[in-house]
Amino acid sequence: MNKIIETQEKFPQTEIWMDSFHIDHHAYAIENHNTGVTTSLTWVSRMMCDEPVELHKPIIQELQKKYPTMNEYELIWQWTLEMGKERSKMFLPMWKEGHPTKGRFSIQTSIYDYNHAERMLQMARDVHACNVNMQVKIPSTSEGIKAMEEATYEGISVMATLCFSVDQAIAAATAIESGMKRRTAEGKSNASLNPVCAVLLGMQEDWLRAYADKENIVIQPDAFNYAGVAICKKIYHIFKERGYQTRILTAYYRHQLHWSEFIGGDIIMTIPYKWQKRFASCDVNIEDNMAKPVAPTTLAQLEKLEPFVQAYTEHTLQVEDFNSFPPVIMTLRYFTEAYEQAVHKVRDFMLVDPTK
Repeated sequence: MNKIIETQEKFPQTEIWMDSFHIDHHAYAIENHNTGVTTSLTWVSRMMCDEPVELHKPIIQELQKKYPTMNEYELIWQWTLEMGKERSKMFLPMWKEGHPTKGRFSIQTSIYDYNHAERMLQMARDVHACNVNMQVKIPSTSEGIKAMEEATYEGISVMATLCFSVDQAIAAATAIESGMKRRTAEGKSNASLNPVCAVLLGMQEDWLRAYADKENIVIQPDAFNYAGVAICKKIYHIFKERGYQTRILTAYYRHQLHWSEFIGGDIIMTIPYKWQKRFASCDVNIEDNMAKPVAPTTLAQLEKLEPFVQAYTEHTLQVEDFNSFPPVIMTLRYFTEAYEQAVHKVRDFMLVDPTK
């Protein structure tokens, strides 16, 4: 049996989502019982740059006519919203079955406004208006935490992203809970909300490997593969103990542990198409691994790395530290570099090279 399908049949509380903006990947997701979609700024870029020019150029040109004063950054945001409106429709039947976690389609706020709460809030409203099943990804930066609370209060389903530490996750969940409590106090229902916190696994490992190299620290090489796993499992158990309504979502896959270690949890895993294909036909035994802690010997190795301890331990980061936390910076830089490729593509549509 397909291991992705087997995971969901054995553990219905363990949801699998597709991490992609490509429509053919969405079709594969539905065929393989995925219950939602995440998109990131890198997927926006891949959609623009990898899909046929004739698919997107006419849309950009129409948007340019509709919004003649917009620059390329503003137009690509409008185009992203148009793609969200269209591609989220595939998951509407699932959402209409009545469970607020199913059939969700996620879009992230602009990479350039991670330090501007009001702009992120307006983008959250834009995404929310695309369709009834939308989920808005807001980065776990200092200003992002503020935007999460206000968006939640307005009835928008928020997914905290760019989360790499226990303190970021707790701050995000606290902000979302606060927004929901404010709604309850005013007699508003939270029944349709789907609060989520995305913990990015792979970039955590990239950062810690780079840190160990820079500082000439030697640890058992296999321990790096458990860094994101250990932090995410710690966050998961804290959320359960404290009764947060926000669910954990794992993202940014590098290897099979990022899937197999979380099987059995009340959790969402957003897995890119290439990894879903690999996992589907592998020989991993599908069993409840969520309850199994990371081995103490592995943790002891990771604790040689100061940034791991900082990410793994509560009360080591203040909200004002979030923007300067290295994996946050690395991800912002990576997303910006990828996204700029799409911006250049839009610029070419707007300002057609007269020499060609």
